[in-house]
Amino acid sequence: MKNHASLSPIFRGLSRRCPACGEGKLFAGYLKLVSECDRCGEAFNHDQAADGPAWLTVLMLGPFFAPIIFLSSMTAGEHVLIVLPLLAIFMVTTALGVLAFMKGAWLGALWRMEQNRQD
Repeated sequence: MKNHASLSPIFRGLSRRCPACGEGKLFAGYLKLVSECDRCGEAFNHDQAADGPAWLTVLMLGPFFAPIIFLSSMTAGEHVLIVLPLLAIFMVTTALGVLAFMKGAWLGALWRMEQNRQD
């Protein structure tokens, strides 16, 4: 039961919600944090995420993209100049789509670690 409670802020952040209460919005825009939760008042005045969410996104999507790139380049033949740019567009949009969720999860994990340090 304690493990589930320690993962709750990560799941809340993954859903782009406040890691403290799970109800308020975490982001004011695509990746910009709100200054504080509109439900519980938790302050988000410091964004310590840095490159963590980007690293996590690449680490998660890389194993899926690598075989797709390899197989596409091996089988495209004379259409490689069409296939690879389309594949690049697909990969960039997928990574950007996942990035906001990874930032939320990362911030939830950071928030949880800060709470453990304060206890």
